[in-house]
Amino acid sequence: MATARKAQLRSTPQQGRSRETVDHILATAADLLAELGIDAFNTNLLAERADVRVRTVYRYFPNKVAILRELARRLAEAWATWFDDAALADPHTDLREVWSGYVADFVTRVASFPGGLGIRAALHSLPELREIEVEDTRRLASRLARALCARSATLEPRRARLASAMLLETAIAMLDAAFTGPRSRRKPLLDELVEMQVAYLERLLA
Repeated sequence: MATARKAQLRSTPQQGRSRETVDHILATAADLLAELGIDAFNTNLLAERADVRVRTVYRYFPNKVAILRELARRLAEAWATWFDDAALADPHTDLREVWSGYVADFVTRVASFPGGLGIRAALHSLPELREIEVEDTRRLASRLARALCARSATLEPRRARLASAMLLETAIAMLDAAFTGPRSRRKPLLDELVEMQVAYLERLLA
């Protein structure tokens, strides 16, 4: 926890100009991350690209990990809004269509999110960011479990929670593998992911 605290935003900006400065720094950081990757990313280059002093960056962020952490937190917040609980909870919707839609939507949105692919890579490279992934997955698994129980009156909540955690963990692993692997392999890999998970869901909900 102490390490995580050292990698957090120094303070939440209250004034409009300060918020604009932080947003500008983060937007520039996302662009740099997408352009250079996590290894080449640093605060000096960020300050130069953002056209601010290095001390301005350090006024809000103690180190580069804190910047990446804030970007990851914002991606996690956005991701939470992408999950359409109602579509899965409705037993009259086509399960394959809904689930393949989730996967396709996630891929499209992460790829188009500023610095999204770089942020996903940072989540795996830096242990300081791991708790963001863990907490985000826990929250989403809880929502997924409730939707599954709503779809099937016979599904026990305990099993729904276990199944939801498993579904998300395997989906995240395969999605990240698709992002980091050859582009030509992305669609076949995700098609297999959907095939596997829909088959599991059909048995789970039967």
